[in-house]
Amino acid sequence: MAKFRADHYLIAEFEKAPDAKKVGNKVLAALKELPELKDLAIVSKRVEGKSWSEILGRIDVPAGSKAFWAMIKKELTEREPYHLFIRFDMNAEGENIDEARSNVKIWVESTVVPKIEASTSVKTIKVLQPNEIFMPELV
Repeated sequence: MAKFRADHYLIAEFEKAPDAKKVGNKVLAALKELPELKDLAIVSKRVEGKSWSEILGRIDVPAGSKAFWAMIKKELTEREPYHLFIRFDMNAEGENIDEARSNVKIWVESTVVPKIEASTSVKTIKVLQPNEIFMPELV
């Protein structure tokens, strides 16, 4: 089978505005249970009065990967309508790119989503391809 770049994103809104560090540590603990995610670490960020937590690491799958990155923040905005944003920068095998993307989506939905739902109070959660992510018009 051929290998394709099959990046996906997970976005979630929590029931109430989260404490980014506290919820970030819960998400980190849940993600550490997944054997495919390696070298995970959390860092706190603060710029211009806004603060958030980031989880960095890598994805170790047979088809290959580059990176794993997550952001947990308190505010919802039109430009960033989520509390949790995760980027899965990875490759997948498939007969074609659609099958490879489908395999990644199935893996995220069946492996990652249940861990996050079990450790946090999620209101909504979505797994999206890059072309499905919210892209505001920049003027």
